[in-house]
Amino acid sequence: MRYNNYLIFVLTLLVSCQGNPDEIPSHIYPNLNKEIRYQVDWQKKLYDKRIKEFKESPIGYNQIVLLGNSITEDANDWNDRLGTENITNRGVSGDITDGMLVRLDEIIYFKPLAIFLLIGINDIYAMNLPDGKQTEKYIVNNVIKILDILLKESPETKLYLQTILPTHREDIKDQIKRINRELINRVQPKVTVIDLYALFSNENDLMIGEYTSDGVHLNTYGYDIWVNSLRNHINKYSVKREIILEPDSTDLNSDSTSVIPDSTTLF
Repeated sequence: MRYNNYLIFVLTLLVSCQGNPDEIPSHIYPNLNKEIRYQVDWQKKLYDKRIKEFKESPIGYNQIVLLGNSITEDANDWNDRLGTENITNRGVSGDITDGMLVRLDEIIYFKPLAIFLLIGINDIYAMNLPDGKQTEKYIVNNVIKILDILLKESPETKLYLQTILPTHREDIKDQIKRINRELINRVQPKVTVIDLYALFSNENDLMIGEYTSDGVHLNTYGYDIWVNSLRNHINKYSVKREIILEPDSTDLNSDSTSVIPDSTTLF
């Protein structure tokens, strides 16, 4: 009897120690008490809010991840835009390359089918502030570091790098071009490049006015252009949304047409 009770106790202990296999470990999300290099107060507020949302709605498996800043986040539901079911939006408004480096663990944990990365414009803006400390080299190296980590930790994931979009600012257009050029030269052929810069820049290397709401962020037309540039790539990994056709309620058996007698009087 004592042996049976002991056996039951041991089995119960083993089961309790195993935990819930479906439980997602909390360590895959950033410690919000930890300072992120070059992140300022307004960025931290937006960052913390999004990380809390990510914890409530994890990526899951067999997903396509769009990874970026506000330009990615503001697209909202990418599945609605592309008619798919397995795209996860991991854009964070105001995010910089240092912030993204801290939040890669969730992505590595779920090992997506594909990742579409767009990052860097907030770093460039910060670099051009009076007290800006980032450099073009620093930004390029951080983007390369992000890609290298993903290549190493999730080797089966297909990686796409999207070039940094142009803006309305003359003073930073050459910086954007140089950073994009350096990234293109360094990441290929391991990473596929989607040149959004070429799609969105005019003859003066500035954002095409019809595509933007404020010179930086995209309007509806701009998002349509972006979506169309991604469609063929995403279709390789996407699960298409089922189209449900409503039954036709038209009664074909009875003719309900009412013919009004002609009351015209002919003289």
